[in-house]
Amino acid sequence: MRTSIVLTGLAIIVIGFLLDLYLGITILVTGTIGLFNIIIGLATPKAPGVNLQPQTQGPVKLIVDKAATKGGTYELVFSDNKVVLKKLVSQGVIVGVAVVFAVIGGLIGGLTGFSLGEYLMERKRNKIHRENTLMSAAGGDVEIPYEAMSQVELTGNSLKMMTGGRLMILRMSKKYPSMIASKLMETIPRQYWIRQGSTA
Repeated sequence: MRTSIVLTGLAIIVIGFLLDLYLGITILVTGTIGLFNIIIGLATPKAPGVNLQPQTQGPVKLIVDKAATKGGTYELVFSDNKVVLKKLVSQGVIVGVAVVFAVIGGLIGGLTGFSLGEYLMERKRNKIHRENTLMSAAGGDVEIPYEAMSQVELTGNSLKMMTGGRLMILRMSKKYPSMIASKLMETIPRQYWIRQGSTA
């Protein structure tokens, strides 16, 4: 269960009740939208976050779920020799869904759009794990061998990688960098890391 989505649904129902009570606006629409959010929240498990030991004897050394770039949101899968960015959803899809729902229902619709975006990401995440495609790059995924990196830096809320002369910035939850720092430095060869105090 994704608690934040369920709480969003409950908040929408409360707003609908207040609109009905004080402005005479029927709760039917807002109540239905709130119930829809609650159903999505119940159907969407808690995000897995960081898995430091996904396979004790396998190629996968670290999984970070989730990180975002300008182009989309990814599940990061690190092995001995590469990182695979498994695309969960494009930013265009999330924004598009949110805008459509916002046009239909204002702020309440926008919140519902983002709830639906989280549900779509969970479906893609389940498909990746069900089909065991963590280490292979399919459409929309990005595969980066460590040998293609020239600079790597882990900051307060992002992982910066210089690959092929291009800087890639992966933004993540602020709590993730401290959780993954030690494991990530063991996994990505030392020569690619920027020394403390340097900038990418």
